[in-house]
Amino acid sequence: MNKIAIVTDSAAGLSREYINQHDIKVLPMSVIIDGKAYREGVDASTEEIYDMLKNSGEGAKTSQPLFGEFLEMYEALDKDDAYDSIVAIHASSELTGTYQSSLSASEEVNKTVHVIDSRIGSYPLGKMIKTVVEARGSNEALLDVVQKVKDLTHQAQLYLLPQSFSQMRKSGRVSASQSMLASLLNIHLKLMFEDGKVIVGEKVRTKKKLVNAVMNKLEEHVKEDAVRTLAIVYAGNESLIHDWKERIEDRLGNLELVVEPLVPVAGVHTGHGTVGFGFIKGY
Repeated sequence: MNKIAIVTDSAAGLSREYINQHDIKVLPMSVIIDGKAYREGVDASTEEIYDMLKNSGEGAKTSQPLFGEFLEMYEALDKDDAYDSIVAIHASSELTGTYQSSLSASEEVNKTVHVIDSRIGSYPLGKMIKTVVEARGSNEALLDVVQKVKDLTHQAQLYLLPQSFSQMRKSGRVSASQSMLASLLNIHLKLMFEDGKVIVGEKVRTKKKLVNAVMNKLEEHVKEDAVRTLAIVYAGNESLIHDWKERIEDRLGNLELVVEPLVPVAGVHTGHGTVGFGFIKGY
């Protein structure tokens, strides 16, 4: 069995049960609501954070773990004989400085450390972590495991249908003029990841057109990219995805569906009520 320590941040969206069961070191990101910081999974659960965002989420922000927290974790792992190497996988470096902080802290220890920029977050990042967990139970070479994860970073995608232009403006994700124009014209967006950045993938005038565009794109991924598992993520209550789940099951019945909350550090920027779809090509 490989003696690999696994490090990540709370943007992976892993459950507390899974984290404890598989000995994963998670540094929590924080959601700042009404001036108070809540560390994900420590000071408040995902459900509690979304309840607060629903009631007083306007202007909410996020913050990353401090460099000192990373350094403390790496120094502890460096002294721990239970591990002979460390693999760290973090949310996209285009959206947060977590990857860079982790990389800098890793250079202060003696053990072999591989720090990987997932170029994404939420379900696809969690899937990358689970790939390393599975590898720990095999005799797979460390460099092969690392390369496998790096390959996944180029095959991962997350589509988000933002609920709040106002919150995206206040969190700095869109300009005030873009937000106002989108609201006045009743525009619906589909956001997606490209080279680690969030970009606009679709821009339509009605929800019906957005639904059709998303369903067509998901069907395309199933046929052309061999997508077999799709995660439906939601910012708030699971009832948000009821209609989407029915549509996907009717049209793409062979897909394995995973339903889980959108990580709050993403939901803060897109707003309570956001729905998303995450997957990795070939999986």
